[in-house]
Amino acid sequence: MPAVRIDFDRQEFYNIRRDPAVVALEEQVAQGIADRANDWGKGTFVVGSQQGRRNPQGRWRTSVVTADAKAMASNAKHNILIRSMP
Repeated sequence: MPAVRIDFDRQEFYNIRRDPAVVALEEQVAQGIADRANDWGKGTFVVGSQQGRRNPQGRWRTSVVTADAKAMASNAKHNILIRSMP
């Protein structure tokens, strides 16, 4: 039986990662985590989203972070961000 060879098009992987529907889904999940964190903790938790440098992947990064000192203290004491994840 001959060996099967698969050639991947890296440009298409890059295009999928930055597709608006994929980015919107990532931001929607992150916003849900931020909303739960804002409900449970004190302070403000916000969503950040950006595309990484294309070296070679250019992956999209979405994160939920603390926006003020109250949120930092609440997260440090009660692990709000970890508990907010689905």
